[in-house]
Amino acid sequence: MEGLGERVAELLHELSTLPWNDRGGEVPATALLVLTNYIFFMLVATALVVLFFAVASRRAALVPRGVGNVAEAGLEFIRNLAVDIIGPEGVRYFPFLATMFFFILFNNVFGLLPGSLPGTGSIGVTAALALVTWLVFVYVGFAKNGFGGYMKSMIPAGVREMGLFARIVLGGYIFLLEFVSTFLVRPFTLAVRLFANMYAGHIILGIFAAFVAMGIRGGLGLGLIPASLSLVMLVLMYAFEVFVAFIQAYVFTVLTAVYIGSSLHAAEH
Repeated sequence: MEGLGERVAELLHELSTLPWNDRGGEVPATALLVLTNYIFFMLVATALVVLFFAVASRRAALVPRGVGNVAEAGLEFIRNLAVDIIGPEGVRYFPFLATMFFFILFNNVFGLLPGSLPGTGSIGVTAALALVTWLVFVYVGFAKNGFGGYMKSMIPAGVREMGLFARIVLGGYIFLLEFVSTFLVRPFTLAVRLFANMYAGHIILGIFAAFVAMGIRGGLGLGLIPASLSLVMLVLMYAFEVFVAFIQAYVFTVLTAVYIGSSLHAAEH
C-alpha cells in the first residue's frame, strides 16, 4: 500500500474548502467574501437548475415532451408529496419544497462529475439550507398557533389533562425534549445528514480510484488483479452515489414537509 497515505492526504486536500482556483493557498480564517471551490460549483449547479427549467418552459405544450416532461413529472411528484404530508395546505408550500429538492438534487448529481464537487458537500451550504428550513417551519408554527399555542403544543394533550404533579414533572420533561428537538436537533441533523452523506461518498469514490491507479502502476503488489477489483467496486459505488444523490434530496424535502406539517397542525397534537 505504499503511497496510499499520500493519495488519501491529496484527496482530503481536494475535498477541503479552498479558493475555487486553488493554487496551494488556504482560505484565510478572517476572510468574509471568498469564492471557494464548493461555492463555485454550487453556483454552477444553480445555473443549471435555472437553465433546466428555462428550457423546460420555453415551449409549453398541453402534452409536454423531453425536458418539459421530466420537469413536469418532477414538479408533480413534489406537489403530491407536499399534499400527502402536509395536507391541502401543502400546495402553499410546494414552491419552497420544489426549490429545495431541485437545488439539492442538481448539486448532488453535478458534484459526481469528474473534477467537480457538490455544493452540498460543504457543511456551510447544508447548514444554510437547514437554517432556512428551520426559519420557515418555526415561523409557520408561531404564525398559525401563536407563541403560547406553539409552545403549549410541545406538551401532548393527554399530558396536559393529567394532574398537577404529572403536568409539572412529565409535561416539563417532554416540553424540554420537544423544545431541544425543534430548535436545536432538527436543523443540526438536517445539515449534518446531507453533508455527511455527500462528503463521505466522495471520500469512498476517491479511495477506490486511488486503488485503481496504484494497482495499474503495481503499487498494490498484485498489479492488475486488485486494480480490476477496485475498478468494479468504483463503478458500483458510483452507481450507488447517484442513487444517494436522489435519496438525500428526497429525504431533505420529506423532512422539511414533515416539520412544516407538524408546525401547521401543532394545536391538534
